[in-house]
Amino acid sequence: MAKKKNTQNLKEAPLGALEFRPNPGTYIAEALVEHGVEIAFGVSGGHIWQIVDEMSYAGIKMITVRHEQTGVYAAEAYSKVTRKPGVCFGTVGPGVGNALSGVQQAYQSNSPVLFLGGGNGPETDYLPVIQPSYVLDIMRHITKFCLRCTEPWQVKQDIARAFVSMQSYPRGPAALEMPMYMLLKPVPPKAPGGMMGEHALYYPKWRGEETGEPISSGADPGLISKAVDLLWKAEKPIVYAGDGAHWADAGAALLEFSELTKIPVTTRRIARGCFPENHDLYLDSRTGRQAINESDIRLSLGVKIGMFDGWGMGWPPTIQVCEGTEGIWTYVNTPVTILGNVRVVLEQMIDHVRKNNLKPPAGMEKWNHYCLKVQQGGVEARHKKALKYKNHKPVHYGYLAKVAWDVCEELYGGMNRVMMDGYTISDYAPAFIKARYSGQIMDASEYAGVGHGVGMAIGAAFADPECKYHPVLALMGDAGMGIAGMDFETAVIHKLPIVYLVTENRGWLTGMKYAVYGENWEGMGEQDREYGQEGVANARYDLLAQMFGGHGEFVGNPKEIESALKRAFRSAEKGIPAIVNVHMDPRVHNRQLLAPAYVASWNHVPWKDLAPRAKAARRNFAKKLFDFEKYGIPPMNMPDTWEPVKEKEDYTKED
Repeated sequence: MAKKKNTQNLKEAPLGALEFRPNPGTYIAEALVEHGVEIAFGVSGGHIWQIVDEMSYAGIKMITVRHEQTGVYAAEAYSKVTRKPGVCFGTVGPGVGNALSGVQQAYQSNSPVLFLGGGNGPETDYLPVIQPSYVLDIMRHITKFCLRCTEPWQVKQDIARAFVSMQSYPRGPAALEMPMYMLLKPVPPKAPGGMMGEHALYYPKWRGEETGEPISSGADPGLISKAVDLLWKAEKPIVYAGDGAHWADAGAALLEFSELTKIPVTTRRIARGCFPENHDLYLDSRTGRQAINESDIRLSLGVKIGMFDGWGMGWPPTIQVCEGTEGIWTYVNTPVTILGNVRVVLEQMIDHVRKNNLKPPAGMEKWNHYCLKVQQGGVEARHKKALKYKNHKPVHYGYLAKVAWDVCEELYGGMNRVMMDGYTISDYAPAFIKARYSGQIMDASEYAGVGHGVGMAIGAAFADPECKYHPVLALMGDAGMGIAGMDFETAVIHKLPIVYLVTENRGWLTGMKYAVYGENWEGMGEQDREYGQEGVANARYDLLAQMFGGHGEFVGNPKEIESALKRAFRSAEKGIPAIVNVHMDPRVHNRQLLAPAYVASWNHVPWKDLAPRAKAARRNFAKKLFDFEKYGIPPMNMPDTWEPVKEKEDYTKED
């Protein structure tokens, strides 16, 4: 019989004797902690296990998601809530590839997100190695800072450079490739770390307590004086606040400036709520559009004046304020250009007004009264229009949008964070929401994707502990939920206070079927007419919620919306996330389907196959392209896109 070994006298090995500790991952984790990182989202893998584990050992909370793109979207929302970089990760090959959509969105929305990706060793570059990917090749054009980290003794400096770049204007994502061969190098090095030694270009806490903070600056005092003078000479000035106002945390300064000067304010995208939308000086871009269009000068605060703003066409003279020249738009009439942090510039303007004892510009009382009247009238008209469809079946998007926000107002005083995802609901919901704080409403910015709402809701819920008192509301379409819905499990695992409101209308751009291609997809080829671009009817995402242990409800009757949402929110408060799946009328579509840009996109569809609404849109917006009179096609009225498409429609103008 074999004699047992005596293990009582075995000497305990010190940490590092029988394992690689410290290791390059230790350096990475230390640098992240130094820059204030507390949480990271992603999917682990063999090539990055060391990094993920060391981050966990260092106290960084690791959130494993179902898909890497969800991790990037979560990191982006986290960054928007906290105003500091969000961190995400993915292994080499498919992990890097799956993250691309999220990184591209962060780039378009100027969100500081750090992606840590795995990598192969240089000895196998561009050879048939397992799971090849090259972060530098793939992501250099959709990041502000992209680097392959090759040496452990330099990786802390690499991370420090990434943080400076992400938080400098224009903000944006950074991607660092961490090749496995670098992670396997001994730490500390057996030989000197390069010619200059280990961490030669790295200085710990190089900015002291501000190391992880963005760098900001003020403006030329002379330009501040000139800008204020122009505002005082105007009769109908407005402030137009964009993303830059949010990232500068300019809400308090903006409110003080507006109340001091009595100049009305409108806001865009992530800056919605930077100025409270229940304030008498607020103008909504939809319900207050008439007054906005009549302004004779604008103070633009960090606004990306692009396609969604008509490229500034028809804008009055505009004072542009931005942190960097990349956000100064040359196609806008700009009498004054001010470079500086939006909050700092507003504070400078406030100081100038107070020091010079300036009273609100003449005529502001009359202008304020007019703006308030336009805004209130627009809101009342929108609510009245929504109520027209309170008994409409299947559910109408306008009525659903109204009820959803009414519930948020009743239960939580309108404090819920909202993720805007679904294509059709995103056309109806914004005008009903009244944001109270900056960053309350998030979307995919110019990237205009779908499916981001699942991950962004997760990131926002982690970033804001107050969400347990007013759960996150994610407005999803069934297509976007189909892309990312499996990560509902992540919300369940972490008991996140989220309600996903899924508007089910049979999948991809179903409104196109009725408004453009025809009820039987006449505008498509014979082989594609049975389903066109549709999905399965009545996809039950509420059952998905129940499968994972969450709260799920199906709504087919508009009278059931309010009670179902209230139950879902109460469930989310208890840490049981919910999906409310609403069966929508697919004949109701986004108004953009009939806008000039969309009309141009389907100018190829034969006229004879077009649905009546598409014919009306082409007749109105393609007059210079086609000779309609030659073929006896009379002028047409544009349809009311709130009205569901009817079986027979005729938009011919009456003589």
